[in-house]
Amino acid sequence: MEEFNPKIVGFLCNWCTYAAADMAGAAKKNLPPGFNAVRVMCSSRVDHNLLLTTFFNGADGVLIAG
Repeated sequence: MEEFNPKIVGFLCNWCTYAAADMAGAAKKNLPPGFNAVRVMCSSRVDHNLLLTTFFNGADGVLIAG
């Protein structure tokens, strides 16, 4: 049986979470291979249509972090 590797799309706030993810990358920390970060100006600006489109395009999960 194959190992399940979920596809997670993270909508990360430019001022908070994306900066932390950028610092983690600069410190050579590894992110899971199925994680894709999308920078948004504010996590409260993520529209529900964008979330549905993300799922329709094959994502297993969505993270909205601010």
